[in-house]
Amino acid sequence: MQSEMGFTTACCVRLQRNGTYTVANAGHLCPYVDGAEIPTAPQLPLGLSSAVEYAQVSGHLPAGKKLVLLSDGVVEARSAKGELYGFERTAILTLMPAQAIADEAKRFGQEDDITVLSIAATTSLLG
Repeated sequence: MQSEMGFTTACCVRLQRNGTYTVANAGHLCPYVDGAEIPTAPQLPLGLSSAVEYAQVSGHLPAGKKLVLLSDGVVEARSAKGELYGFERTAILTLMPAQAIADEAKRFGQEDDITVLSIAATTSLLG
């Protein structure tokens, strides 16, 4: 008997009031800070193994900087000619507001779902 195995990718970010963040990634796209990817260890998606321990990465989100999480619907957007939007363009795109990121992926040819979350650090967050 063949069983179906379900899984999902996830990226969890804990952001403290002082701007300190901790990221754990389960096979999802890495988050970005001000257009630069936060490198996380390659990990299995959730649901593939109960024995996985997810590595954590910590950093600091300075005032005026933005943390962006997004789904693969952005990087996997495909033009009419079959060209992928890709990671390089996505990194630049993460400097824009969340709605603009989703709109650009749709304009390019996105067909998958898109989720974009953008968190900007302000002095009130840090104070």
